[in-house]
Amino acid sequence: MGPDSLHPLAAILSELAEVTSHVDPVEMDALVCRMAKAKRIFVAGMGRSGLMARAFSMRLMHLQMQVFVVGETTTPSIGLGDLLICCSRYGRSRSLRTYIDKAHEAEAEAAVITMYADTPLAMQADYVFQIAVEKGGKSQLPMGTIFEQSLLLYCDALVLLAMKKLGVSEREMAKQHTQLE
Repeated sequence: MGPDSLHPLAAILSELAEVTSHVDPVEMDALVCRMAKAKRIFVAGMGRSGLMARAFSMRLMHLQMQVFVVGETTTPSIGLGDLLICCSRYGRSRSLRTYIDKAHEAEAEAAVITMYADTPLAMQADYVFQIAVEKGGKSQLPMGTIFEQSLLLYCDALVLLAMKKLGVSEREMAKQHTQLE
């Protein structure tokens, strides 16, 4: 392994820096405010976006928010005062659209974190938060990886904002971490 062995990492970091530089911090703050007001938060996503959503839900639990991953056997029914957050690159998932329909039927609100703000999923949502990947140019990474990685960074940034807004320290979060590992 020579000095060129890190080149792919540098390329990925450069792409992520470019994509995330276009994220609207006002939108991020608005989502954190909405999350803080929610009685409970339900998080959903499909494929790798769903994996990033699950990681996000873990940190929300560490923030002492009541959070559930849609599709898990212990997820309760959604209702008034709750917030559904759907993570979707293209915003065309029929399953996620059904989740938003069900959330609205139950008088809950729905937010979407997506690459495009004009998708069918975004049009259904009460709130839309965009990670405009295309503004970063053509990615070298395959199959939507740049969105998924940007989504993880976006969600981690939301956690940092929430920590400050809610006054929750890392030490307090660590108390919520599972001991059953």
